[in-house]
Amino acid sequence: MLAVLQFRGIVHISGLAVSIAVNIILAIALALVAVRATRCKRKYERVSGKLEEIKGLVEEQREAMEEQREAMRRKRVFLPDPNNVSKLNIDNDLLNELYGQAYSRAVSKYHDAKLSSLAILVYPYKDDRVSIHFNFYSQWAGRQCTLMIGEIGDMRESLPNKPTEGESTFEELPWVRDPNWPQFLKKSCEKVGPLPPAPGSDCFLLAEAGGNFRWRVAFEDGVTGKVFWLRWDGKGEPILEQPPSG
Repeated sequence: MLAVLQFRGIVHISGLAVSIAVNIILAIALALVAVRATRCKRKYERVSGKLEEIKGLVEEQREAMEEQREAMRRKRVFLPDPNNVSKLNIDNDLLNELYGQAYSRAVSKYHDAKLSSLAILVYPYKDDRVSIHFNFYSQWAGRQCTLMIGEIGDMRESLPNKPTEGESTFEELPWVRDPNWPQFLKKSCEKVGPLPPAPGSDCFLLAEAGGNFRWRVAFEDGVTGKVFWLRWDGKGEPILEQPPSG
């Protein structure tokens, strides 16, 4: 405006006045920009803080949902303490219940299916730590099938049906015939000692119809790879033996 008035000869303005005026205008402009930048910075900090808060809430919800999924996924606990394999949360009543479920599925495929072996696999330092396997044999079909259930998931067929001939079957369920099998496991654990906390450490308990021994158990050291086998005839103490050849 001052420049226009001076151009028309209405007002005479010196160069110094113009310079001062320009500097004042620039100072005002810079002040306005600074104020606006400060407001924008504060707004950004508020938004950024809000985003971090939302992220924290989302992460908490995600962790809570993951815990719920894990609780739903892990339907049962067969091994309460991974460092104590001898204290399986498995008793004869549970085996009777699970056997009933497995048997009903086996006979739906093969009408003459009978139990030929029971195996309990313990991997104390893996995700699905314990699984129970019921192996059935059908003489009519000449096939066997295995139903298993672990701490995670439902009962399922763990191995495909495969042809086999002349497999022995139990006339009396092994845990009914030898109800003190948990003591065999406990005493075997005491003889071998604790397994090292390694993913490869495991315990394999087996009752097999027609075998030389009623029960056998193997312990594998996940660090050294060494395997210990023990057998039990249903009475007395477990006997430590060497791993079978082959």
